[in-house]
Amino acid sequence: MINRLSILLFISLAVSQQDSIITFAVDVWPENSCGSAGSVKQTSDDGYIIAGCKSDSAWLLKLDMYGNQEWENTYNLMDYWGTKSVIQTSDGGYLFAGWVGIVKVDSLGEQEWKNQEHPSGMGAYPYYEDVIEHSNGKYYAVGGPGNGGQALMVKFSSDGEVLNRKWFGNDCENDRFKSVIETPDSMLIMVGAQVHGNSQYPCSFEWYDDLWIVKTNKNGSILWERTYGGPYYEEAHDIVKIESGGYGIIGEKCPNTPSNCETSTKVYFVQVDDEGLNNENEVFQNGGFSIGKSITTTQNGGIAWVGETGEYSTWLYKWGENEEQVDVVTGGVGGVNIERTTDDGFIIGTWAGTLMKTDSEFNFDQTVSVVNNIAIPISFFLHQNYPNPFNPVTTLRYDLPEDALVNITIYDMMGRIVNNLVRNQQTAGYKSTRWNATNNAGQPVSAGLYLYTIDAGQFKQTRKMVLLK
Repeated sequence: MINRLSILLFISLAVSQQDSIITFAVDVWPENSCGSAGSVKQTSDDGYIIAGCKSDSAWLLKLDMYGNQEWENTYNLMDYWGTKSVIQTSDGGYLFAGWVGIVKVDSLGEQEWKNQEHPSGMGAYPYYEDVIEHSNGKYYAVGGPGNGGQALMVKFSSDGEVLNRKWFGNDCENDRFKSVIETPDSMLIMVGAQVHGNSQYPCSFEWYDDLWIVKTNKNGSILWERTYGGPYYEEAHDIVKIESGGYGIIGEKCPNTPSNCETSTKVYFVQVDDEGLNNENEVFQNGGFSIGKSITTTQNGGIAWVGETGEYSTWLYKWGENEEQVDVVTGGVGGVNIERTTDDGFIIGTWAGTLMKTDSEFNFDQTVSVVNNIAIPISFFLHQNYPNPFNPVTTLRYDLPEDALVNITIYDMMGRIVNNLVRNQQTAGYKSTRWNATNNAGQPVSAGLYLYTIDAGQFKQTRKMVLLK
């Protein structure tokens, strides 16, 4: 039996040790695919959800933290362009925006509801580009063109009922929003492009757009809007809240006449304050045609973005006042999504379906060794159980860099053994076991705080978990 002093010692060791950064590069583009890994998000279990297209249907793929498939599913949206945005919702399920509708699924990808309403007056082909869950429990999807050609925002209830529709912009048939975020004051900011045309063709939407930023309240009433750009073409693709204040926006800019845009377009970064006023803008060049597609923050308060460049290569860029600048062009055929992960690395999706989980410097081959196609961790580690709190079952994950005799034991807060969960010799690898809240006699235990310890060779670690009833 361990005593309370030992428990406290184990807890302090657990707190002081950090997760190693798991990195990988995998091809997730399925057979008969018509989409990409264009929307990738880390999930609450440290895995990943990927949105794309398969067999002309919307498609979701769930991976674990090491890039291994857990499940996949397709959904009938008559959606030849695949899903455009996916998020994990507060109930543990997922919500995604397809080209012509939004779909809510549970944690295993089973459809709960979908909404494909196209009321008269919304235009011939309204579409969605991004979706979020607001802190008020409602869902917001943005895109365009609606109402004869304007940008579109739709507010949904938690069960998919349309609560409000709003249209923004002019009547030039191609105003659109590409991304939406919730602000610290619970409002909304949307970014995209607004057509400005030229003197001869006021509504020409081919290479005559401005980068467009709109802030609204929760019902879609405009608080302010801004446009940035020159005489030709600018468009925003994504926005992120900067830790030091304001927002960073990534997109594209054509600095020349429209006839040259297909070869001369460059990555365009705009930084604005909380009122949308411009603080900084910069054009990034890398050979010929380049587009900035997605942006996130870094662990040191900087910015990281991903884009396409040259012959559809993936361009990764990171900088900031306290951040080491990194400029990388790699494979993957067109980077379209980047997100900072909980271990301060990045998850990157590409148009060709390559998924890259990198460390903070964009390396994806430094921390995981592979033997006979099996990933081997570089150190022992006991992860936090998931879910936590839980009822009635939880999963305990642990890393073994070498073969070892493994003992995993569950204790109550008095230091008494509740369950000898694991007691056997195991080979190296990423491992897991489940506890169903019973003791060694198979009897259910009471709700409360429990400790679980791992003893593997010379390695020992303890963590806490909470059982709810």
